[in-house]
Amino acid sequence: MENPIEPLAYSPDRAAQRLGISTRAVYTHIATGELRSFKDGKRRLIPDTELQRYVQRKMDESNR
Repeated sequence: MENPIEPLAYSPDRAAQRLGISTRAVYTHIATGELRSFKDGKRRLIPDTELQRYVQRKMDESNR
């Protein structure tokens, strides 16, 4: 059985699901610069590495 290929970037809806937050919160974090994203044509995408960095920043903030 093969491992499924994980995408390198996610739509805001899918990123919200992965983070466990609302899509609106993802767009707010993009607008404030807390989450970096890019456009590919008309699609907005958030790199998986950016989601991981976001979670790590939140973990670091909660440990202060």
